[in-house]
Amino acid sequence: MSADAVIWHDLECGCYRADLPDWHALAQRYPGVVLDIGAGTGRVALSLAHSDHRVIALERDAELAAELVRRAAGLPVEVICADACRFTLVSPVSLAIVPMQTIHLLADRPAFLDAALRALAPGGVLAVALLGEGVEPFELELEPDAVELGAVRYESAPTALRRRDGAVLLERRRSRIVNGSSKSALNLIRLAECDRATLSAEAVSAGFKPLSHRVIAPTADHAGSEIVCLEVPA
Repeated sequence: MSADAVIWHDLECGCYRADLPDWHALAQRYPGVVLDIGAGTGRVALSLAHSDHRVIALERDAELAAELVRRAAGLPVEVICADACRFTLVSPVSLAIVPMQTIHLLADRPAFLDAALRALAPGGVLAVALLGEGVEPFELELEPDAVELGAVRYESAPTALRRRDGAVLLERRRSRIVNGSSKSALNLIRLAECDRATLSAEAVSAGFKPLSHRVIAPTADHAGSEIVCLEVPA
């Protein structure tokens, strides 16, 4: 592993574990291939595969997808590098999951819902993680997450969280430190606001029917989430 995109992704997203029991429970309830949308470097996909679930991992970033291919060697994981708003599968699946609030990053939710509907078999389920409790605005540089790889130390420190114009804006300072010399840059992530009522209404318009939801409590380091399950009519 050497690409900075992979390192930052793992540092900022890879340690989250609170949602894994829910994805495993859904994979048990809906047997067959699991489509993991926004798979990154495989936080959820590899966990499911190690429990003998077959997984299709969809990731639009080519560097992250390539790293996932490397990590998934020998496991029942197929990696597809494609945009979640414009993808097709050869065969429909019984369960599609959208962890880590990926839905808030999508440029075109209606197009995504149409693509997800086509990817699911009748009676199949789309499970989407939405931002939950613990998303409170702040303007303060927090303690960084850090990792040392060889002679390089990587640090990612949240510096602000703002709610503005229908979006949550998360700002981080990313620092790369070599031999005491540091280079830093601000990274801004925009998460479009979307609650359960909004997603459910959009999903019904796309052809889904609401099924259930579950709340995942916030942790010391991560906001909470709400998993909304939507069903394809049989």
